[in-house]
Amino acid sequence: MASTFAVTRNHLIFGVCLPFAVLLGYLLADVRDPVSLVIIMAAIAGLTFPVLMRWYHPILIFSWNLTAQATFLPGAPLMWALCSWLGIFFAILNRSINAENKFAHVPSLTAPLLAFAVVIIATAAMTGGVNLQILGSSGSGGKQYFYILTAIIGFFALSSRKISPKHAYAFAALFYLPGIAGMFTHLAAKAGPAARLIFFLFPGEIATDLADLAGQSQADGLGEVRLGGMMAVSFALFSWMLVRYGIRGVFDLGRPWRLGIFLIGIAVGFLGGFRSHLISVMLAFGILFVMERLWRTRVMLILIVMGFLSTVFLAAFANKLPSTIQRTISFLPIDIDPMIKVQADSSSQWRIDIWKQVVEEVPVYFFKGKGYTYSSDDMYMAVYGQATLGAAGSAQGAILAGDYHNGPLSLIIPFGIYGLLAFMWFVSAALVYLYKAYKRGLPELKTINAFLFASFLSKTIFFFSIFGAIATELYVYTGILGLSVALNMHKSAELEGDVEPSPSS
Repeated sequence: MASTFAVTRNHLIFGVCLPFAVLLGYLLADVRDPVSLVIIMAAIAGLTFPVLMRWYHPILIFSWNLTAQATFLPGAPLMWALCSWLGIFFAILNRSINAENKFAHVPSLTAPLLAFAVVIIATAAMTGGVNLQILGSSGSGGKQYFYILTAIIGFFALSSRKISPKHAYAFAALFYLPGIAGMFTHLAAKAGPAARLIFFLFPGEIATDLADLAGQSQADGLGEVRLGGMMAVSFALFSWMLVRYGIRGVFDLGRPWRLGIFLIGIAVGFLGGFRSHLISVMLAFGILFVMERLWRTRVMLILIVMGFLSTVFLAAFANKLPSTIQRTISFLPIDIDPMIKVQADSSSQWRIDIWKQVVEEVPVYFFKGKGYTYSSDDMYMAVYGQATLGAAGSAQGAILAGDYHNGPLSLIIPFGIYGLLAFMWFVSAALVYLYKAYKRGLPELKTINAFLFASFLSKTIFFFSIFGAIATELYVYTGILGLSVALNMHKSAELEGDVEPSPSS
């Protein structure tokens, strides 16, 4: 009589997992060993593969405004960039497995984005290549190419899956609210060495004051040290309140907590000490105010009263406010500390000096862009110049790195007129799409679509008139647009003009 041996599911799991856990524990004893590191990363990737295949889209949306970096990878890419490449991989994989998992059909948007990508790649090929140092290149400048192309890839990953209208506000919160993590770096700096682990995912680069990162400014009062990460917190709260309720809903006096959170969101941005943040917030708010046609409502009266009280307060106490707040409002015609005024004016003059130098190079790179490539010797001379010449040397370093602090110049110098035209094509097509989504989208998405259009338009105006850097800001454009496409995918044919608008829209 033959006997049988039955292996239960639990036995199989323990038989595989326990030896695997012992192996990983042994490898973790020396994570600096390259072989151990590769095996550990492969194990983590294998375990997370099913999760990422199913949940890559919400993970990507969550990471988009998260101020985190993948410091465990070479080059420490920003988390949204890592998730963009993972997202496009799993989107293509899901499409190959199931024909129902189709990408959004939006040729009016994909055409200019692909044209822009072609210009970027062609420019890199003609100016010495991408030059990523993590691949052994002796040159520098590849990171800018990487983030521009990744922002384009991120758009396709974001728009690869439809978001149900009933989950729209949950995904909008997932997109904007992670920016609150911008405070983690500053909290860790104040907490001391015990909280240094936070810097593993949230490096100190978002804090603008180096002394704060070194823990040397703990004695300073709040508002005396510029906290750059608080701008991300401010943008998160400001955006979420307007996405969820609109201006009309925020100023609903029957729910005063909404206005309270909204004003707190704006106020914490003053701790960053950046004029640009306040200007961009005011610009987005003004556009949305006009879109909602609120000038004949009681909201207008509330704003007039708040504006009057703010003006009286600033006229009396502006020069007594903390230094970061004074610097934030230094562009207004009010009396502030003379030293802070001088610092703000010097910063503006520094940018103007850069523009004057770079504008002279426009004819040189009009048809063939300069690209981002530069040698290590060039950067050494720039660092040396900064150490010896101060502001003048730092300006040369910024010019070398392509950081012109001006949107049009950040396009036409690296990529020539073709890059500028391709980007303008993209922006124009995006504004048309976003406006159609606002006008023809589902009524339950009206508030979200209105803010997406207002924020995109305000960003575009700001980019072309005040400050812009295409390498670090393109992801903002593609993020807004990708989220809009995912939310309105059920109406993509109508928004593309392939079918007539339905009577209900």
